[in-house]
Amino acid sequence: MKSIRTCPDCGTPLPADAPEGICPECLMKEGIDQFNQTITAADPGTPSRDQNLPNPGDQFGDYRIERELGRGGMGAVYEAEQLETGRRVALKVLAHKHDSSESRARFLREGRLAASINHPNSVYVYGTGEIEETPVIIMELIAGGTLQERVEQDGPLPVSKAVDAIIQVTSGLQAAQAAGILHRDVKPANCFEDADGKVKVGDFGLSISTEARGEQNLTLEGAFLGTPAFSSPEQLRGEELSVRSDIYAVGVTLYYLLTGRTPFEGKSTVQLFVNVLEKTASSPRAVRPDIPEALAKVVLRCLHKTAGERFSDYDELHRALLPFSAEAPVPAPIPLRFVAGFIDHILIIGVTTLVSYLILIVGDLMSYRVVNNALNPVVLASMLGSLLFRLVYFSGMEGRWGFSIGKGICRLRVVNSDRNPPGFLKAFKRAFIYLALPPLPIWISRGLVLAGAARFENTVLLIAQVHTANLILALLFVTVRQRNGLAAVHDLFSRTRVIRKPVLEARPALAEAEPEPVADTETMPRIGSYHVLKSLEKQSGSEWVLAYDSRLLRKIWIHVLPQDTPERPLPLRKIGRAGRLRWITGRRSAEENWDAYEALSGAALQDLVQSPQSWSMVRFWLLDLAEELTAAEQDDTTPTTLAIDRVWITAEGRAKLLDFPAPGRSNAESSTTAEGTGFLGLVASAALEGRNDPADKGHVTAPIPLHARSFLEKLPGFPNPGAAIDPLKRMLHKPASVSKGRRMALVGGCLAFPVFAALGYLYSIAMLDQFYDRYPQVKELNQVIGQRSAQRSVQRFMPAKVDEGIEDRLFSIYIADRFSDTVNDPNAWNSLFVRSMFTGSKGRFIEHSVQTYPNPTAQEIEEAAAAISLKLPKTDFFAMFGPWMPLFIGVGTLISYVGFPAMFAALFFRGGLVLLTTGVAVVRKDGLRASRWRVFWRSLVTWMPFFLIPVIGIAMLTPLIGKWPAVLVATAIIIGLTAWSLLLPERSLQDRLSGTRLVPR
Repeated sequence: MKSIRTCPDCGTPLPADAPEGICPECLMKEGIDQFNQTITAADPGTPSRDQNLPNPGDQFGDYRIERELGRGGMGAVYEAEQLETGRRVALKVLAHKHDSSESRARFLREGRLAASINHPNSVYVYGTGEIEETPVIIMELIAGGTLQERVEQDGPLPVSKAVDAIIQVTSGLQAAQAAGILHRDVKPANCFEDADGKVKVGDFGLSISTEARGEQNLTLEGAFLGTPAFSSPEQLRGEELSVRSDIYAVGVTLYYLLTGRTPFEGKSTVQLFVNVLEKTASSPRAVRPDIPEALAKVVLRCLHKTAGERFSDYDELHRALLPFSAEAPVPAPIPLRFVAGFIDHILIIGVTTLVSYLILIVGDLMSYRVVNNALNPVVLASMLGSLLFRLVYFSGMEGRWGFSIGKGICRLRVVNSDRNPPGFLKAFKRAFIYLALPPLPIWISRGLVLAGAARFENTVLLIAQVHTANLILALLFVTVRQRNGLAAVHDLFSRTRVIRKPVLEARPALAEAEPEPVADTETMPRIGSYHVLKSLEKQSGSEWVLAYDSRLLRKIWIHVLPQDTPERPLPLRKIGRAGRLRWITGRRSAEENWDAYEALSGAALQDLVQSPQSWSMVRFWLLDLAEELTAAEQDDTTPTTLAIDRVWITAEGRAKLLDFPAPGRSNAESSTTAEGTGFLGLVASAALEGRNDPADKGHVTAPIPLHARSFLEKLPGFPNPGAAIDPLKRMLHKPASVSKGRRMALVGGCLAFPVFAALGYLYSIAMLDQFYDRYPQVKELNQVIGQRSAQRSVQRFMPAKVDEGIEDRLFSIYIADRFSDTVNDPNAWNSLFVRSMFTGSKGRFIEHSVQTYPNPTAQEIEEAAAAISLKLPKTDFFAMFGPWMPLFIGVGTLISYVGFPAMFAALFFRGGLVLLTTGVAVVRKDGLRASRWRVFWRSLVTWMPFFLIPVIGIAMLTPLIGKWPAVLVATAIIIGLTAWSLLLPERSLQDRLSGTRLVPR
């Protein structure tokens, strides 16, 4: 006769597929009785409601129950002490009322899923088993309680604390996702805070595996399991879930930490369901106005009803949260701010130039008359308009979004004290000081001209106002100090700062082969409850073996020890930090003597240092070791020996400190030992140089960033490893290598001015064409005045040529005869462009010529024409090269204004402005700063193609293929060499030829 299963709570007959072995009504009641019901805080004195659940003070198997930590639908969690080892753990016990085959399977699956995650922000599972025929999970004990308890006791968390907690939660969940696990029950009651403030995700009771793990999916499709107030709409509907569902729960958790409440509430379960499914979440700022608006938007995006509108993954969410974390922002370096400002002003000049060009096309700008350039209303209006345009540009963009276009390209942000965009008023204050104060001398000079105290053509006045403006601009940055965040005067006055945009620095992982599947374990030898896979090494009566935990489906290391070996000290058994190897369990008896540890992925550092490692990885390892050494010093668990062979690097790129040589390395060379900061220096030297026993622990012979070299040189002087933690954290936000993008920025910085000059030439030609169409005589007049100016320049430097030149009398007669109509026409002569072309002495000479020779004789005209016409250019030099002229202008500017100054700067300063502003330095192969001659040689190699190819290449190719095809070929060669240099993975051509490398400053 077939037995009928009944619900243990209400006695109702169960369908064949009833989840958890109870009826749906009771399951729903268990799951949503309160929004935090999966695990609720319990009074330590509350007696157990199930007969098999122990009470505080009971001995439960090998454990003494200290207190109850929480209770949920499946059972209870206790703080317990393992009597044999003395270690305190969290013991999760399955209640008898749910003790069915399905419940046991799910309980075991929870342990397996949690055990597959080994991350600093995930609760560690030591093992599973049965005590008095009751399934249990033995977990890491987190001493600080849950985030829910903290909010209930202290109220909503400070913004930065809440964000830091959620960042740690997302890190743990991301590790779970990497292991193919969806948590499905993320909430403050399942986020545990340790005594040192580290937050860990736990309780994987509702988790599911997204990967085939050799077991049946025990969650029914179409059934809801979870906590309603923290569950996504698709989870309430029983739909297929993705990581975006857990991100929704993360958003609700952050909302709760910030406000002390959930975004959706209801007087009944049905109303709560409806609110979650139908209503739009209100902003957390409605509950707590001091929450930054940008952070509120992050929360609301997590809570979007449509999964596709939420953050796509934890990295994207992490990047959005970084600006609001407690970690101090990195001030923007002044050279980088200069680059951003240069980009912005080039952009502004381009926009204003385009506007003026459009006005030119309309044709009404040239019709303005000029009485005095200094007082002309058009000039004054253009100056004022330019100032207002720049004020609106910077105030609007930086006030609303925190960055202008230049700052956005350079990844800089303008923020106020709460790291939000400063708003229009503060942005206007900083922009007004920066834009209005430097040109103040120019406005004063206009006032002096207006008062008749100076003339606009006064050269001394012009030079003085320009240099004074530059001086005022420089004085704005005299307040820059490291201690005030590199704040300039306008930053301090407006209470803003310019910072680097926070960057999510991903920890570089090690390349690791796919793990080999474990064969049938039944025939394998056993040590305790573990199956031995293979021996790793044997020496002096002990043996390291790789074993397999068939319950948790994970590998472990077992150290089989000689008889009479004392137990591992209790402080070392209790260690559960990310930077140390975890001890799982051990045995000491006449038959058994061994210790079991977590089996680490990755590789021993001693193996990795057979080849040089990159600074991008080593800086993380140094930080891990510095943090672990600091923590170990506080609880007196520092290993007796610190050496390279005592460090392991996991597949995730995390450094772990061992108390013994790495298993499987018995045949390796012995390692040099060190203490404290000396050990950090030893690890850095060995890893960066690729040598197990570096000759000099205080000096690294490898090309690393200058800031990293400075840190390593100062490291021996640090009082303890803890003093290195903050500098190492700051270096995580600095570039570890010169990327291709940064090398492209170097090329772009060199090309910026030549390209601007070529575009300026095109713009000028367009203006002149419009100008000469209206005033055709002015073109020839400009040639005549140009000829006179050239002659006077020659005579000034070569007095012997004075008698060979044309007399000024003949120039005057020629001008008076041919151009008197233009000079005597007020509309033409006093127009803006004519007067701007013939300023100062040029204009006065033309006017004097017309006045002196109002009616020249025919003989004078003939004599002047004969003298001057022969020396006027017969063709336009610029027109002679046609469409190729902009290219010649650009190349000429590149060589003259970039190439030669770059070589000069390389020889005298070991680098020029472009290297400085892009934060790049030149070093030798051993990482030391390159000498001036070496940097000069590199610069010469860099610029030689630009000198030789346009001259020699074109000269050789022109007879073969013609002039313009030769120009095209030479240009293509230069572009090709530049592109090839950029695409080389590590070192450009010039670095290979000169024996140098580029590193970040």
